[in-house]
Amino acid sequence: MNLRLCFENKAGVNIDEADVFRHYAENYLSGFDVKWAGSISVSHVDTKTRPMEPLWQYLISDASTACRDYLIEYLDRNPMAGYFVHVYEFGNGTGDHKIH
Repeated sequence: MNLRLCFENKAGVNIDEADVFRHYAENYLSGFDVKWAGSISVSHVDTKTRPMEPLWQYLISDASTACRDYLIEYLDRNPMAGYFVHVYEFGNGTGDHKIH
C-alpha cells in the first residue's frame, strides 16, 4: 500500500517556506522511509480547521501493514506540535482513502 501524509497547520502556525518545513517534518518522521511530495489541496471535509490549503505532504511507498499501523500509533502517541497529520491510503485503484 502507499501512504500520503498531509500536514494541516493549527491556528497561529504557518511555516510557508518549504525547506524549513521539510527540516521540521523530516526530523519528526525520521524513523520512516518518507519522500517529500510538495503540497496538495485537501477537501475541507477532511480538515480540522477552516480550509487551509495547500497542505504539505510526504509519501511512503509500498508500506507494509506493520508500517501503517506503527505510523498511526506513532502519530497518536507523539503528535506533531503545531500540525494535524492526515493519513491516506492510495494506489489501490479507488483513489485516496483517509485512515487517520
